[in-house]
Amino acid sequence: MPTDLDPTDRHILALLQAAGRTSYQELGDAVGLSGPAAYQRVRKLEAAGVITGYHARVAPEGIGHAVVAFIWVRPGQGTDVRRLIAGWTASSEVLECHRVTGPDGYLLKLRVGSVSELDAYLEAVRKAGCLAEAHVGLRTVFERWILPAE
Repeated sequence: MPTDLDPTDRHILALLQAAGRTSYQELGDAVGLSGPAAYQRVRKLEAAGVITGYHARVAPEGIGHAVVAFIWVRPGQGTDVRRLIAGWTASSEVLECHRVTGPDGYLLKLRVGSVSELDAYLEAVRKAGCLAEAHVGLRTVFERWILPAE
């Protein structure tokens, strides 16, 4: 994936992150290109793997996933870590999985509908041979959806 993006590419990325449905003509006008030239720039960024998709932001509460939880997971010696990660990847509740330093191996961010669903998830992780500790988010103060492109 290239990191040698020029200022025009970075400006296009910033605009698309703020409003992914911006037309190519609007992008071009904003960065000093024609609509077709903006289209070509976007296609180049997609082909290079810089732009990986376009998404709608959904309110978690609106679809019954109001509880956000962070789980520290330390796999036990006999734990099949590849299988564990495959399960997390397949789980719609797991939004993020980070390998972290220190004694705890992984930090997961989950969205579930209730604390009892979180308990069930923790129990499954423990049955897989892991130590797990959860912290429930009381209120999301802010969440960033946009990466600094410029």
